[in-house]
Amino acid sequence: MEQELTQIDYRSGMLTDKKTPDDLPVATWRCPEFPPGVEAAIRKEGLRGLDGTYGNEHAGDPVEYDHLRLVFSDKTVDITIFNRGITLLSTDDAKVQRIHRVLCKLNKAQMAVPRVFTPAQRAGADPRLPLPAGAKFSYRDQANVLTLLAFRNGPIEDLHAGKYSPLLEDPGLSRITDEEMKKLMIAASTKLAELLELRDSDPDAFAQLLAVNWRQVRNWER
Repeated sequence: MEQELTQIDYRSGMLTDKKTPDDLPVATWRCPEFPPGVEAAIRKEGLRGLDGTYGNEHAGDPVEYDHLRLVFSDKTVDITIFNRGITLLSTDDAKVQRIHRVLCKLNKAQMAVPRVFTPAQRAGADPRLPLPAGAKFSYRDQANVLTLLAFRNGPIEDLHAGKYSPLLEDPGLSRITDEEMKKLMIAASTKLAELLELRDSDPDAFAQLLAVNWRQVRNWER
């Protein structure tokens, strides 16, 4: 008999000399209020049997960190991945690919709802933005977050999650079909329209959404 999934805990972020996993916020979902499609993905990808640690915690600086805890009615599964992006590029381990596909769904679920800010986040120049005192949240910072939400976490992730092929190194070959390009652009435009509508209808909620997701792009080119 299939055991019931009762709770999902997900912690992710970047680790530095001054930040440990315990410093990262934890998102928790309890049955029956799981994000749409996540429980089905967990079962489809067989995460119940993939507990363990993956990746190399010394492969990057700062260290990208993901920890997923799945609480079933009969057991608890803990899955940790260090430097997920690097690991995906450097290995064809099917287990990592399966975990990654589920984590992408949780990443999207986290971005759908602004989260509560900590006192440390409120110490920044703008109380809605997790920046050091005196720092500025530039237009490029905002653009990076919008790119993350509207494009990076869209259907392109499904294309990126596949296995590496030497054909990708040949610039003379197409990498994306017309149908895939259409799907990417429609998804990005739809999400961007949603974000712009939120900006105009609820500026505070929009600012919070930018703040919550800024930590995921703070190491992008600015």
